[in-house]
Amino acid sequence: MHALYDLRPGSDTATRSQGMRSTQPKQPSGDKMTITRRALCTIAALGLAASPSWAQEWPGKQPIKIIVPYPAGGNADSAARAVAEAASANLKQTIIIDNRPGASSIIGTEAVARAPADGYTIGVVSDSHAINHAMAKLPKAADVLGAKVPYDALKDFVPVSGMIVVPLVLVVNPKVPARTVKDLVQLSKDNKNSGLNFGTMGTGSPWFIHMHQLRGLTKADFVDVPYKGLAPAATDLLAGQIDTMVMPVHYAQQYIKAGKLVPIATLGAQRHPLLPEVPTLAESGYPGLAIANYLFFVAPAGTPQAIVDKLGREFNAALKQPAMKDKLGISGDPYPADPAELAARVRRDIETYGSVIQATIK
Repeated sequence: MHALYDLRPGSDTATRSQGMRSTQPKQPSGDKMTITRRALCTIAALGLAASPSWAQEWPGKQPIKIIVPYPAGGNADSAARAVAEAASANLKQTIIIDNRPGASSIIGTEAVARAPADGYTIGVVSDSHAINHAMAKLPKAADVLGAKVPYDALKDFVPVSGMIVVPLVLVVNPKVPARTVKDLVQLSKDNKNSGLNFGTMGTGSPWFIHMHQLRGLTKADFVDVPYKGLAPAATDLLAGQIDTMVMPVHYAQQYIKAGKLVPIATLGAQRHPLLPEVPTLAESGYPGLAIANYLFFVAPAGTPQAIVDKLGREFNAALKQPAMKDKLGISGDPYPADPAELAARVRRDIETYGSVIQATIK
């Protein structure tokens, strides 16, 4: 059985992997034609795709690396490991995880964009992929995100397969006297001078976008209280320091069962099996908005289509295994999806999130 290794910067394995990284050709100067890296990747991909023997040899002895642009232990990391373990067994190939968090996922995602398009480097992206692309057009985007966005979410990557979908629920501290969305909206208007404190993960995060989507839909008066992560925001919500927030269903369930949080509405198109008694936004009288976070696998642009197809089949097959739902635990629900669906979703989210960003971030 092939082992699943954790590859992190600074480890011995990470050092060895850096040694395998190919150097980029020098560009000609003077009057000679300059060939961009993207053009080189395209030329290489065409050559590799035209070589059936090469495609049959992939994957060779070199491990496949999955770059996760989030810290170890989070839902993205845990889900990537679960999928990699199952796919590794089927491919008969070692798959290693490389955590590169930071700058709203830009650091790790840039590493994927700059990697050789040979099928040995795969990345994980989330809603932030579309948000960062939309944010990049703002003059102060780097200040908000923590870094410039040095890649194009549509042109520099090709979708490989889905990974997880993270269903969301609107919850309140039990001390807040609201048990429906309409109650919460009315309460926010009654307290319009101070508003209801709404926890988010900071400007430009999916939770920030969702708060503004809810505010636009319900006309509620929410006051954004930014945090650096889900855990500290949840801690303050449980303590009553903030009133309400959007939270992943799998994460919130434990607190809801214990009576420490009260669910107001789920944000998906249908009720979630883990919270069957909780109505959707549409059922609560606010149709027109169905939200869920999602994560999926991408490869650098120019990766041979035969390899993308094979990886996609293996990853989606792993996600469809009956045991996968239990392996994912609180990370989210399995989300097998084909590249066309994912590409369409990214384009749609860039437009949707872009509208919210243009209206709320100056």
